[in-house]
Amino acid sequence: MTIRHRSVRRSRLAGISLMLAAGIVVSSASLTEAGAPAPADRASDSSVVSVVGLREGAQGPGVVAVQQTLINFGYVIRSGADGTFGPSTTAVLRVFQTQNGLNPTGVVTENTAKYLGLSAGAAAPAAPATPAAPVDSTSVVGLRRGATGEAVRQLQTTIMSPAVGLFLRTGADGTFGASTERAVKLVQRVNGLPETGVVDARTAQVLGLSGSASSPTTPAPAGTVVQFGNRGAAVKRIQQLLIQAGVNVRGGADGIFGSGTRAAVQAFQTAKGLPVTGVVDAATDAALVATGTPTAPTTPATSTYIGLRLGSTGPAVTAVQKAIMATGLVVRGGADGVFGQSTHNALVVYQRTNGLSATGVVDEATARLMGLQGGGAAAPTGGGNTAAGFPIYDEQGSRVVALQQALINAGIPVPGGADGRFGSGTAGAVMKLQKARGLRVTGKVDAATAAALGLSALPTPSPTPVPTVSMQAKPIAPGRCWYVDTWQANRGGGRVHLGVDIGGAEGTPLQAVVTGRVIRIYRDQPGSLSGNGIKIATADGTYFFYAHLSSFAAGIDVGVPVTAGQVIGYMGRTGNAGISHLHFEVHPGGGAAVNPFPYVQAVGAC
Repeated sequence: MTIRHRSVRRSRLAGISLMLAAGIVVSSASLTEAGAPAPADRASDSSVVSVVGLREGAQGPGVVAVQQTLINFGYVIRSGADGTFGPSTTAVLRVFQTQNGLNPTGVVTENTAKYLGLSAGAAAPAAPATPAAPVDSTSVVGLRRGATGEAVRQLQTTIMSPAVGLFLRTGADGTFGASTERAVKLVQRVNGLPETGVVDARTAQVLGLSGSASSPTTPAPAGTVVQFGNRGAAVKRIQQLLIQAGVNVRGGADGIFGSGTRAAVQAFQTAKGLPVTGVVDAATDAALVATGTPTAPTTPATSTYIGLRLGSTGPAVTAVQKAIMATGLVVRGGADGVFGQSTHNALVVYQRTNGLSATGVVDEATARLMGLQGGGAAAPTGGGNTAAGFPIYDEQGSRVVALQQALINAGIPVPGGADGRFGSGTAGAVMKLQKARGLRVTGKVDAATAAALGLSALPTPSPTPVPTVSMQAKPIAPGRCWYVDTWQANRGGGRVHLGVDIGGAEGTPLQAVVTGRVIRIYRDQPGSLSGNGIKIATADGTYFFYAHLSSFAAGIDVGVPVTAGQVIGYMGRTGNAGISHLHFEVHPGGGAAVNPFPYVQAVGAC
């Protein structure tokens, strides 16, 4: 028995946009025609199997349909579409539900089935219109592999826009190559159109391209009804008016009337005593206009970087992308000068981990932290660097004990007490003291902080011999991954980076790098930095720390022996991670972390 797929005709391709919004890697295989029947095949099916209510433990063709649909969307299910609803399927379904604004129950609800395009009893999709012939050299209709020019560039820009959110390896280069063709096919698949890879009239309509790539959209006159699903200058005008009225519009004035804009309209209507419909009718429009005339956003003249956001292009974007990647974060497509969804996601993670406002927009503080020239005002003076003679993050010993005891004496609790280890708990205590005393909040013991605590400088601890560390296996199963040396890079909360971040697809198997024993398991919870984590130690106390796992392998728990190369878990983005990656640390002899980059480089990350 087969499953009939209902075409997902949600305006703005929300399913695609949301599934890629957090950096989920869509492999080239998931963008091909394999694994999903063509719309004509689906239309001819006469039998329907309900998928609503499927959950962990279920089996059968309905489960196969759910798994295959998720796989086609680019998610990784370890067992594939095997018809058994196991933990991996549950975990992936929860990610899908979260990214599409659904309750992440891991159970196929009616709304989940609808978003998957597997709504039981749905009518077969109507036959798509016959592809239209090319109109002229500036038309997107008829574009196909091999085409070049401004129309291709506009098509690519739309595909990479926040509304669609797909990744093009080549960026908006004006050449219709393999990457653009795959993206067009995915747009067609999700919308129940023939997967030709050629932009026909229906595909152009779904993308919001009327056919001509060169003619600008004429704004609709004031009073024109604007509602969910609309896009263009008329929507952008309303969004600008809402923002000027003090109403937050998620996504900003992007010209796309999605759920964020609808919520903003409803909030405005409630405040003005208008019927709360979420639709901008003449009365709502007039009330918005009464607040003032929207002004076009301008980039501050103080910097070529400040104000960069989704849709920006050029050398300044390239510089921002390079700065992000220098920290070990992955920007799909690299430093291509196109500020797409992947750059936005990576920037949000960069800002969050450095204690900045995670807006996804390059503000003055972000540009300054990146060290970009013209980033705005100079960095504040009066502290911020650890003074000579005082402990640094991850240090152990008498200097740390003195710091912790001084904090406790000052009435600042230190998690774990004066244990002699400068970890995140001690850094947080330092920040509490700095905030209470009106000092610069860095989590580092600068001169002003030391004076406030009455601390005296102490000699730097003598280095202690550390055991020789060797790794017998790669931390990630063979495949594709990315990593750079970010040892001691600044992180938020006074922390520095004590590991190497290795990027890869969510669900990629992680391996024990040595033969040893699991000594600790961390479970993801609200506020967790590491999310799901695991420590594997050898007989001499040396341990290896893995963080941000999506889940653990079966049978992995504290005390369990493991062998080098054994799968211990799966790559994810739990905890303080906005994109899929492994945070990997090396602690010789059970002591302070050392730079893991040379060890990973010696054996290869994956």
